[in-house]
Amino acid sequence: MGGQLQAVNGCSGTSFFIQEPEFVTWAANGLRPGVATASELAEIRAQCENEQALCLAGKDGMMVIDLRPGPAGLEVFVWLAIAFRYGAYERQDAALLAIARDLGAQTIAFVARRRGWARRLGPEWTRRGKDEFMRRVT
Repeated sequence: MGGQLQAVNGCSGTSFFIQEPEFVTWAANGLRPGVATASELAEIRAQCENEQALCLAGKDGMMVIDLRPGPAGLEVFVWLAIAFRYGAYERQDAALLAIARDLGAQTIAFVARRRGWARRLGPEWTRRGKDEFMRRVT
């Protein structure tokens, strides 16, 4: 898909590179049931096509993010994140922070589609509502 992903000099000095919207469809192939429906994936891809969201990918995984007003100022909202390798979240948390910082965001948020995120996230993350988590960008 697209060309070879490079490991350095990506977005905000991370290993993530901006991908074309069709990468959303490619990366979601084989996604666990219940994570996102076909219509949700189509909407996420459409947001990328309309330049309302960015699809970013690296060797560990991909994410689709947008920048929106949040309760504490600008917020990076993660629409979708897919790990390609085990432990991707732990290895790429700092990359997401760097990207959010460069975009001028004060917070990062996402809706957890699977159970167990509260146990995996560090103390910097707080629950917002039933299935949403957020953290301040430091």
